[in-house]
Amino acid sequence: MSPLEALQPPGEPLLRDPRDERIPWGPGEGPVVSLVGVPWDWSAAGVPGARLAPAKIRGYLRALRPHAPGVGSDFPCRIVDLGDVRVAPGDYEATRPRIVEAARAAYEAGSIAAFLGGDHSISRWTVEPLASGGEALALLVLDAHYDMRSVSEGLTSGSWLWDLLRSHPSTVRVAVVGVADYSNPPYLWERAREAGALVVPRASLLDGLEPALEAIDTIASEAGVGYISIDMDHLDQSCAPGVNSPTPLGLTPPESLAILRHAARRLKPRGVDVAEVTPTVDVGDATSRLAARLLAYTLHWACEASGVMRGA
Repeated sequence: MSPLEALQPPGEPLLRDPRDERIPWGPGEGPVVSLVGVPWDWSAAGVPGARLAPAKIRGYLRALRPHAPGVGSDFPCRIVDLGDVRVAPGDYEATRPRIVEAARAAYEAGSIAAFLGGDHSISRWTVEPLASGGEALALLVLDAHYDMRSVSEGLTSGSWLWDLLRSHPSTVRVAVVGVADYSNPPYLWERAREAGALVVPRASLLDGLEPALEAIDTIASEAGVGYISIDMDHLDQSCAPGVNSPTPLGLTPPESLAILRHAARRLKPRGVDVAEVTPTVDVGDATSRLAARLLAYTLHWACEASGVMRGA
């Protein structure tokens, strides 16, 4: 055996199966999901590290195969990676307009835009081009928290939704699903109601998912464009340990999948994000892997619901 036969390029897989396809990635034919990473976590009051999540989630997303017999079709879109937002570390004022412009570019470049956080404050700015676009926006947030805090000083990822609703009071219809008991200040319940948000606590789903599905139907009927935001801390900490604020007795992945399937089909989202993965405290990359899988399912269903299919 010659030296050339004995060596292979670094990083090549040990399993040499030439027909082992992956989700279509990069330029080519077919409808596009435009992907943007947002490595920002300077708004997290707890555990830092979510800035490292885009690279982790992106890697596990790239490793997925297109074959999805449980969904009923192969992955219907091509993912085009636009790269990461050029954040200014610690500088929110400099970073937020960059996130908005990157989001605007992502909406223009693809049928659906996908964003990889980052702490959950990134959603305030990835949503902005849609919220200010002239149409009513239906926003589904899977989260253990309301994210409607007011703080006396500093930054928090727990205030982004309140800021969005104050900035666009007449155009954003929001449902927050998975809010945990014993985890939020009481004033946020009244604040959410006054802002017109539909809140579905986690415990209200113990006897079935109907309250969540009904809330999604309601906001879908009131808006012309959709967006889904997946904060990974809405999941039980046994499934998603690598988050800033782990949630005991959170939703299970099958429950989340069922909610996301309904939301993708009803809202036909133009944007989807996943946030609050903190790789520095993850266990075996379990949370990053799960985030990539939830995102893939959501994009698959959203593409089908919008009539965006490869070869169509």
